Amino acid sequence: MKKILYFLLPLLLMTACHKNSYVARVTDVRLVSVDPKNGYPGDLVTLLGNNFSTDPEKNIVMLGGERARVLEAYSNRLLVILPDHEPGQYEFSVEAPAGKAEGVQFNYLKIPDHEYLVSTIVGQQGVRKCIDGVGTGAATYMPTGINKAADGTLWFTDRGGNKIRHIAPDMTVTSEASVDESGAAIWQGAFDAQGNYWYNDKAKGKLYRFNPGTKKNEVMASGLNNPMNVAIDASGNIYVPCRNAQKVYKFAAGTMEKSEYATFETGGPSFIGFDPKGNLIAALWNGYKLVSVAPDGTQTVIMGTGEKKDEKDDGDGDPLKATVRSCQGFDIAPDGTIYVGDAAYHCVRKLTPDENGDYSKGTVETILGGTKGYADGKGLNAKFNEVDGILVYDESTLYICDSQNCLIRKVSIR
Repeated sequence: MKKILYFLLPLLLMTACHKNSYVARVTDVRLVSVDPKNGYPGDLVTLLGNNFSTDPEKNIVMLGGERARVLEAYSNRLLVILPDHEPGQYEFSVEAPAGKAEGVQFNYLKIPDHEYLVSTIVGQQGVRKCIDGVGTGAATYMPTGINKAADGTLWFTDRGGNKIRHIAPDMTVTSEASVDESGAAIWQGAFDAQGNYWYNDKAKGKLYRFNPGTKKNEVMASGLNNPMNVAIDASGNIYVPCRNAQKVYKFAAGTMEKSEYATFETGGPSFIGFDPKGNLIAALWNGYKLVSVAPDGTQTVIMGTGEKKDEKDDGDGDPLKATVRSCQGFDIAPDGTIYVGDAAYHCVRKLTPDENGDYSKGTVETILGGTKGYADGKGLNAKFNEVDGILVYDESTLYICDSQNCLIRKVSIR
C-alpha cells in the first residue's frame, strides 16, 4: 500500500502543477526585436519574431497607430517600410493568421538637414594588419589620422603598424614610410604647402617630416610630451598639441624655432585645427570641451560642459550643454562648420556657428553613429568603434578613421 502511495503522490503533484501552469504555444505570433532600432520615415527595417505569415498581405504591421507596408514576409522576419511619424518612441504590433503580438519599441529620429551615408572603403573589420592592396582587400592596423594631398589623394597614419600610407584614386593602398623604432606610436599629421607630410610619434615624443617625392623621412623635433597631431597656418608655421604637457607649441617656418603658443589649465590638447578666422581650436583631453584660442591668446569655450560623462547626452542644440568625452579628431569645413569626432561616444557631431561665426552660440547636432560596433548605413544607424581622424574632403564627402574597427569609412553627404 505504501509503495502505491509513493507512486501516486508525485503524479498528483504534477497534475496539480499542470492545472495552474501556462504552457506557451509554439504557434503563437511573437515579436522579438527590430533592426535597426532608430530611423526615419520611409526607412526599411526588419522585424524579427515567430509565426508570421509568409504572405506579406496577411501580416498587418502597425507602428504607433499607423500601418507599415510589408515588402517581404518570412515565418521569422518581416521587411517593412516605416510610416510617417514625428520624432519619438513608438510601438510595433503585428497581426497575422496565427495571432497578434506587440511590445517592440522603435525610435524615430529628427530628420537632419542633409542625409549622411556611411560606407567602408579601406580595410577589413577587426583585422589588425598592414596589408597593401585595393580597398577592402587591403588591411589597416589602427588608422588614426587622414589627410588630403594637393593632388587630391588620401594619406593616413596607421598606428600600431607605424606606417604612413597612401590611398590612390582607384583605392589602391600603399605603405610609403614607416617608423621602426621599438615602442613607437605614430599619430596624426598634416601637409604643408610644399607637399611635405608632417606627423608625430606620440610615444617617443618626436615630430617627423616626410617628403613623398624623395621618400626622405626625418625627425624635426624631439622631447615632446605626447604630441597628438599637427596643424599648419597660412604662413607655414607648425603647431603641435602636447597632451600631457597641456600645451600647444609653435615651430617657426624654416627655422623650426620652438615657442609656447597656448597653455591649458583644465586639460591637455588632444587635437587642434584652425578655423576660417585664424583662431586655433583645441579639443581638451580630460577637459571634456573644445576651446577657441584667438591670435591674441584669449581662450573661449565653444563646446562642452567640462564634465566627464560616460554616456552622451541625447539632446542636441546648445554647444555649451553638449557632452564631449574623448575628441581625438575633428575637421573644419571652409564655411566654418566643425565635424567633431568622439572616440568614446563612437559618433560624429556637427558644430555650426551662428551668423556671426560664434561657435558657442551656434548649434550642435549628432549626425553619425553613437553606438559602438560596426555597420555601414545612414546617419545614426551607422556604427563605429572609436572615431579618430576626420577629413572634410569637399562639400559632399567626409572620410573617417574608424580606429578600433581598423577601417577607413567614407561619408557621402546629400
